[in-house]
Amino acid sequence: MFLVSAAGTVLFIAAYLFVGRQAQLGLTQNELLGTGLGVAMGGMCVGLVLLAKSAVATHGEEERESHSSPPSEQRQTVGLLSRGIDQLGLRERTFLRRSLIAAVGLLPLPFILGLRDLGPRPRGILRADAWRPELLLIDQTSGQPLHVGDLDIGSITTVMPEGSTDATRPVAAESAVVVIRLPPGVNRPLPGREDWAADDLVAYSKICTHAGCPVGLYEQQTHNLLCPCHQSTFFVPDGCAVIFGPAARPLPQLPIYVDDRGYLRARASFDQPLGPSYWERS
Repeated sequence: MFLVSAAGTVLFIAAYLFVGRQAQLGLTQNELLGTGLGVAMGGMCVGLVLLAKSAVATHGEEERESHSSPPSEQRQTVGLLSRGIDQLGLRERTFLRRSLIAAVGLLPLPFILGLRDLGPRPRGILRADAWRPELLLIDQTSGQPLHVGDLDIGSITTVMPEGSTDATRPVAAESAVVVIRLPPGVNRPLPGREDWAADDLVAYSKICTHAGCPVGLYEQQTHNLLCPCHQSTFFVPDGCAVIFGPAARPLPQLPIYVDDRGYLRARASFDQPLGPSYWERS
């Protein structure tokens, strides 16, 4: 029965890996998967029951000994387990031992293989965005390149990268950016970001670093940027540092500059992944 269980597991694996590649065989694959898993589990259960019955029939019932924590009784318990193995004959009955090991070793594989159906691995998509050096900042409302004079002090707008303005596409949707004009002298650039702002204009990712909601509620007097979903609050002049709420890190900043015609362009792409933190982010 242990060998039957192992054969059922092999049938499941073969059906999962090979039958699914054939066209219009989904029903056949489901039948084989169910049969293989049923045989594997059933064979294991029947084999264990028969093994237990053989042990009871051969050696009968014994008085249950007391167990406690003293070392002497712990050694006694180990001795009982060792004698139990001897009574079952697992040391001498090589075929029984090997078939049991094969069945137990193969049985978890169907469940491990099933993890593949959770979806494709994200790989590098979590780090991807549509921004590249020299791309124009396109105003999402007007569809026109953003000019340095389009925003008054305290104003905010949402922009998309040139050539990737379709917010329904995954990478473009995650690349939405808010541009805010701060009062002169208010911005306090972080070390290494001295040239990331342009004429008191700063640009930060619109995707909240907590759960990925779009931020966009800007308080002109406090210079706070709020996420409407869970009230994470970012202080814009200080690199959009988190000052309240569940967000774990500041909003990523997009380096920008003003070109010869007065239009805003990206100086570089983002230097970190956008959106919520995840397991692969350093």
